[in-house]
Amino acid sequence: MRISVLGGAGLVGQCAVYDLAADRDLESLTVADIDLRRARRVARKANDIAGEEKVRAVSIDITQSNAHERIGKTDLIINAVQYYFNEHAMRIALRAGAHYVDFGGLYWITKRQLKHSSSFRRRGLLAIPGMGAEPGMSGIFAAEIASGMDTVETIRIRDAWRDFTKNIPPFFVTWSIETLMDEYTMPAEVYENGRIKQYRPLSLSENYSFPSPVGDTVVYVTRHSEIATFPASFRDKGIKNVSWMEGGPGFVEQKVLADAGFAESKQMKISGCNISPRKFLTALLRQRGLLGYPPDCRPNSFECLAVDAAGREAGNVRKRWTCVFPSKPEWGVGAAEYSVGIPGATAARFILRGETDARGVVPPELALQPESFIKEVKRKGFKMKKEQLS
Repeated sequence: MRISVLGGAGLVGQCAVYDLAADRDLESLTVADIDLRRARRVARKANDIAGEEKVRAVSIDITQSNAHERIGKTDLIINAVQYYFNEHAMRIALRAGAHYVDFGGLYWITKRQLKHSSSFRRRGLLAIPGMGAEPGMSGIFAAEIASGMDTVETIRIRDAWRDFTKNIPPFFVTWSIETLMDEYTMPAEVYENGRIKQYRPLSLSENYSFPSPVGDTVVYVTRHSEIATFPASFRDKGIKNVSWMEGGPGFVEQKVLADAGFAESKQMKISGCNISPRKFLTALLRQRGLLGYPPDCRPNSFECLAVDAAGREAGNVRKRWTCVFPSKPEWGVGAAEYSVGIPGATAARFILRGETDARGVVPPELALQPESFIKEVKRKGFKMKKEQLS
């Protein structure tokens, strides 16, 4: 089992690396990142976890045509790079003759990725776009519910979080600031009555009751990848409505940055220098150590995913899966990163063990057997519950 993680030195990529490092079936693991210094640091820690030297670090620019040569022979690529580059990463997988997994394409890139299905199918390869927490586990839970119902009319995906970490800065981010800026500014798609509708980001909201320790939280509509795949994936079940909302402490407050102009990618001239406000914000946060938890913090955070579906099963019925994701303090990561990296690593194992015969570009809800996948990720400390609401 030879696996390469593109962006393996990032907040989410390192979670997949650390989780895979201890696998006895793992022959080699490559941490490929544009920042070689950070990649080497992650590789050293992964080798400590593995108890042997089977993890290596390489520098890579995935936009280069020969990028696949940098990683060498590999059976599967996990892409943890900023989602704008997903299609570049898919081309690397095709040139390497490797299966592929990523963590999401924020709807618009996912739609483009699905068009590459025939290229992967011809090579006998599987590419799963969006195999993290959401998208990813959201699709797995939706598929599990749908499998036991005659029809599914509505699927709602909701996400929220709480952070109890001590001594954290007043402001820092545990997710890609670029993706957050996109969620705050791009139109939010909702599948309503069999049609895609667009709303202003955060213009729709509701109060949702999540399990402890997250609890009641106001969640808001944003752009998300499930809307790109669920309507087709559950068409045979009669799906008419799919929606996504998220929220938690700091979510609305961070939107102030987008509203103030820091989401703008176009360069502006300041004192004779051309500066992109978004690039400036990202560089500033990185320089001040505000991307991810500070080294002296022990993360203690939780994220909760809820997927509920309404339809018919010997009458009208509504069922719900909830999953509380914990942080992983020994890795220095919070729930947001851990909840994404672990499902991606688990999907890699499923593919390489031959537990799916899907080929082409296939979303999680169609590519993986939900019951066995849920059983495996539950061992990672995910607290899950299925219930019938009506």
